[in-house]
Amino acid sequence: MPKSTPSTELATGVAIGAVSALLLSRAISSLSGGPSRSSAGTSNGRALLTSVLSDIEKRWGSSNTDGSKTDPTSLNSSCIKYRDPVVLKKELEAVASLAIQDEGMDTSSTADAEMYAMLRKFSEFSVNTSHPLFVNQLFGTLDRASMAADFMAAADNTSNYTYEAAPVYSMLEVEVLTALCAQVGWDYEKECDGMMLPGGSVSNVMGMHCARHNKFPDTLKKGNAAMGPKPMAFVAAEAHYSFLKCSGLLGLGRECVVKVECDSNGSMSVPHLRKALEKCKKEGGTPFFIGCTAGSTVRGTFDPFEAIAEVGKEYGCWVHVDGAWGGSAIMSSRQDMKDLMKGVSDCDSFTLNPHKMLGAPLQTTCFICKRKDFMLSVNSSKAGYLFDTRKANAHLDIGDKTFMCGRKVDAIKFWALWRYRGRKGLSDRVNSNVDNLKLFAEKIKAHPSFMLACEPWAFNLNFFFIPKRIRKLLSDANIPLDGSTYSIPDEISDEIDKVSVALKLAMQRAGKALVPYQPLSNQKAQCFRVVVAGEKDMNDEVTTAMMDLMLKYGDSM
Repeated sequence: MPKSTPSTELATGVAIGAVSALLLSRAISSLSGGPSRSSAGTSNGRALLTSVLSDIEKRWGSSNTDGSKTDPTSLNSSCIKYRDPVVLKKELEAVASLAIQDEGMDTSSTADAEMYAMLRKFSEFSVNTSHPLFVNQLFGTLDRASMAADFMAAADNTSNYTYEAAPVYSMLEVEVLTALCAQVGWDYEKECDGMMLPGGSVSNVMGMHCARHNKFPDTLKKGNAAMGPKPMAFVAAEAHYSFLKCSGLLGLGRECVVKVECDSNGSMSVPHLRKALEKCKKEGGTPFFIGCTAGSTVRGTFDPFEAIAEVGKEYGCWVHVDGAWGGSAIMSSRQDMKDLMKGVSDCDSFTLNPHKMLGAPLQTTCFICKRKDFMLSVNSSKAGYLFDTRKANAHLDIGDKTFMCGRKVDAIKFWALWRYRGRKGLSDRVNSNVDNLKLFAEKIKAHPSFMLACEPWAFNLNFFFIPKRIRKLLSDANIPLDGSTYSIPDEISDEIDKVSVALKLAMQRAGKALVPYQPLSNQKAQCFRVVVAGEKDMNDEVTTAMMDLMLKYGDSM
């Protein structure tokens, strides 16, 4: 999305201020009347809440969008105040002890002021993930409209398992899942199921859990003993590590997960998938799950969903798409993004993390599957104390569809984001982030101190920083710096690797940037990975600042 206009920033800033005021009013009215001390010499938290909400409004409200040092989205702000752990603890405890004690602070009349000072200190030394040069994780600058909704939900403090406990939030969850299914090409009302889950890894667990029930329904009552011989799952070699954890959590064991070889671009190779499935069957195994990826963590690769879905049907496998990161391409109206997601509608389940590319607050995750009421058959325990069909509107209770009980009302964050920005706004955000990253890739290609580590995908850019001494080594080995050659001799790779590690640490210690180095399956040296997540404007000024920073700290390495 292009950088927010002043009117948009003002509107969302005003929303933050209004929400802060409303939360303060609600908090005060929920406490007993009287002065700010609930009894002589004690505190009840009102002044603390007032101070914290005021602080949030000052940082994120309409009065702070001018690029000042206190604007968390500005290059002029601090990315991180780095301290080693021992030093950090000393600085924090200079304000007050971190140790939990028998006697609470609220017996003191100064408790609110003391706690506020501590919370301010915690925030001061926390990473500013909305800083333009924070690209360390697959999330970043928050969307203010979604943030405001999150504040309100926190104050409401309910759990989204039954309509009676969360009437509005139950409806909103169905609303966003219906809209997401439509983006994929499914009809939620007629053919789908789904819910909000706490993160992409849990969604991958749910995907494999559904796949097991689909292939071996008797496991619900009889456990894994009811499964066929050697149940096997298949994922790309560059798939997320959570698939291995899924297999352990479900009692299948990590040996049941086959890592399928990828092609030169990092996508799952369909011929190698077929080969692995055939080998499994010949050895007496039972294939039941194929895990695809829409935007892998390091390279940002997309698997060929259409072809994999075809193979899945042929071998009787549930095909799940981990779109936690790159699944946001489904929100784009542009053809190049649609091409990346081609065939996802042919798969059985799909997960998306709006808290990544789209900018919702952590954590906001959707899981949907193309089986009506299937999740209920997989997970329901019919706990009578909670899920009673005699209760008003019990048919709207959604909590029994998961293996959890209490859930945060995460749907409001995605709903507010989508409703406020609209389909066009989210499409523009994805397209803008992709275009900005493409422009950055061109700058990397053109600069002699930088070298592409692999051909860029839409959402990820991987590159090496090449200081002067290593440029000479590459030149002597006749290796061009334009990224056209991805085969680097081991001895030079070792030197590049040392630079990647040292340069990241130098920028981190200086408090200037958090840029991760990552391993690539086709390279020995760790490379830098840059992504554009959330409402982050990775414009020419920002990319130039990042490159200048690397040159400043790295060229003499």
